[in-house]
Amino acid sequence: MKLLKKLLKWSKITIISLLLVLAIAYLVIYNLSQRRIQKQYSYTDAAISIPTDSLSIAKGEHLYKIRSCQDCHGEKGEGSLFMNDKMLMQLTAPNLTKGNGGIAAFKTSDWLRVLRHGVDKNGRSLFMMPSHEINNLTNEDLANLIAYCKQLAPVASSQEKLHSIGPIGRLLMVMNQVTVLPAEKIDHRALHTQKLEEKTGVTYGQYLSSGCQGCHRPDMKGGGPLAPGFPPVPNITGDGNVGNWNEQAFIATIRNGKTPEGKELNNNYMPWKSIGHFTDEELKSIFMYLQQIRDKH
Repeated sequence: MKLLKKLLKWSKITIISLLLVLAIAYLVIYNLSQRRIQKQYSYTDAAISIPTDSLSIAKGEHLYKIRSCQDCHGEKGEGSLFMNDKMLMQLTAPNLTKGNGGIAAFKTSDWLRVLRHGVDKNGRSLFMMPSHEINNLTNEDLANLIAYCKQLAPVASSQEKLHSIGPIGRLLMVMNQVTVLPAEKIDHRALHTQKLEEKTGVTYGQYLSSGCQGCHRPDMKGGGPLAPGFPPVPNITGDGNVGNWNEQAFIATIRNGKTPEGKELNNNYMPWKSIGHFTDEELKSIFMYLQQIRDKH
């Protein structure tokens, strides 16, 4: 009996001590993450002219699709619930139209602030907006993308606007496992190219594939899961399995969502349906770029 009482006593002490350690650990994680969330960024941007002609708007629509904007903001720009997990994150992708609940008051400077710098009107980083991948767009492409978004037909939205990050989300953020704050990844003083003259080849492929870096990492070699429950991210360079494919197989994989080996791609993790909006010529350039990324032995 005495032994049982001792065991119960030490069990209680152990549990209380463990809870205390966890509480202190979370307090540290919270403070570290909150400091980053509250950081304000300053920047200056040269004004860019937003076109209104149909050709520019069509190019902007193409960019909207190949950059997977519709995956979060919807086909019509109506916005959607991006994530609703209290432990990870609760976040609504905003309505980009001038409809009820949308961003009717947005000026060109606001579009630049969001797309090029990834910050809100107070200068703090947005959550999960891939501005660090859009930031490399030339002035011409960015202007076309904005032109397309500005002319979207108004869509009313009653979607609840959620914006919070949970304890697991904060932990992943502190461990730098997920890019929660895009503004941290951006050089806010960078100068931007007006337009690309050559729209083919390795350099163009590198330019087009910047949107792949969020998952496949800047070196395109993939890595571990991006979040709990997610699959590992594959190496898509010449050293990975893609290195065994030819150009036709690569394009067919993107078009059909099935690899030459017969593996079905899950669009929730590998958005092949959005990437499928790339033209054949664009995919050829991306393939050329990926193939030449190889470790030197």
